[in-house]
Amino acid sequence: MSKYNPVINAIEDVNFSKLKVDECKPSEYSKYQDMSFANMEQADGTFTTLYFKTPLTDYTIGGLPPAKDKDGNELFKEDYERAKWRYYMDNSDNGKKMLAKMTELQDKLIKEKASIVGKASEKKMELENLIGETQGKDGDPLYYVRFNFHTEGPTRQIATKFFVRKDNIDEEIAIKTVSDFESKFRRGEFRYRMIVSLNKVYKQKKLPGKYGVSFKIHQMLIEMRDDVSAVNTKNLFAKSQFDSEENITTKMGAVDLSNNIEDDEEEEEVAPKKKVVAQEDEDEEEDEDEIKPSKVTAKIKHLVLRKRNQLIN
Repeated sequence: MSKYNPVINAIEDVNFSKLKVDECKPSEYSKYQDMSFANMEQADGTFTTLYFKTPLTDYTIGGLPPAKDKDGNELFKEDYERAKWRYYMDNSDNGKKMLAKMTELQDKLIKEKASIVGKASEKKMELENLIGETQGKDGDPLYYVRFNFHTEGPTRQIATKFFVRKDNIDEEIAIKTVSDFESKFRRGEFRYRMIVSLNKVYKQKKLPGKYGVSFKIHQMLIEMRDDVSAVNTKNLFAKSQFDSEENITTKMGAVDLSNNIEDDEEEEEVAPKKKVVAQEDEDEEEDEDEIKPSKVTAKIKHLVLRKRNQLIN
């Protein structure tokens, strides 16, 4: 048997005109959906699963679904139900590149609806949007696409491979659950790329209904940002910091407290000239739909310094 070598292209090099989508048929794997596959025609005339690499993206928004809502209510019964990734497409060059290609795929699925769902169901089916939309704090739209981590068997553990790149060497790290990932990485601390496949085409059996596609993440490459240094406040304040004046000055002075303050007033914004501090605070639950810019004014920095001096004296 010959070894199967998948063709993996950068998303900008994917030619969706070569993607063939079969009509959805009843499947033994689902009582509620009919299914089919989408395959790319390769240069040699063979058809293979569509694999692509996402652009390098800063992890500043999106990511894993939150475990709880803003009121502290549990959103998922099991940890594996959160094995999903919301990939935001911002106004950066890479974000625009990804959005353009996902829009191209979405347009194709709309155009070929009859061949995907069957002519008998065409008028009763609607595409489940490939591209989601929410709103940032500034009121501008934010677009995203949902990807699923690969999970295996009855354990439902994550089977997606994770690599951390350091000095141009990719080292695999063990991540089996969503909690594993959250314990190792924080928003704002790294950039990432993913290898993703279009693994399923579906239509709901109930009419009127939806049809669409789903994606599976096979690998994630993580590159830690050089301009970010993490401060773990849980460890910093685990022991008394009042043992001596010298220690207070040394330990507190080593932490840029101004980065922990968010100012909602419209005042002069100070552009950072040193490393960004990504604070780890386990009591803070971040909303994946919100962008939380940090503003620091000269006035508040003065108050922080004065408060620290009072502690020392």
